[in-house]
Amino acid sequence: MFKIVARLTVKKERIEEFKKTAEELVRKSSAEDGNVFYSLNQDTQDEQKFAFIECWKDDEAMKIHSASEHFTRIFPILTEIAEGSGPNDFYKEVEF
Repeated sequence: MFKIVARLTVKKERIEEFKKTAEELVRKSSAEDGNVFYSLNQDTQDEQKFAFIECWKDDEAMKIHSASEHFTRIFPILTEIAEGSGPNDFYKEVEF
């Protein structure tokens, strides 16, 4: 399994707009074949910091998601609302 932590710092005056816009991305991404989970998380210490935490069954599922209509349409809107992004982390689950 592959996991992603994608971080964005959102302009303070646009936090609610960011959350509303991100809702469709989370809903549609969660419904994709190959998705294990997909969530938006807000930092408990800084309300402007958000992280999408995602888990995909394999690399192919991640690639399909990255090319999906909803991702290619919505993520650029979210980055415009943000004042910064990253660092992003990509993990491969250690299997025992």
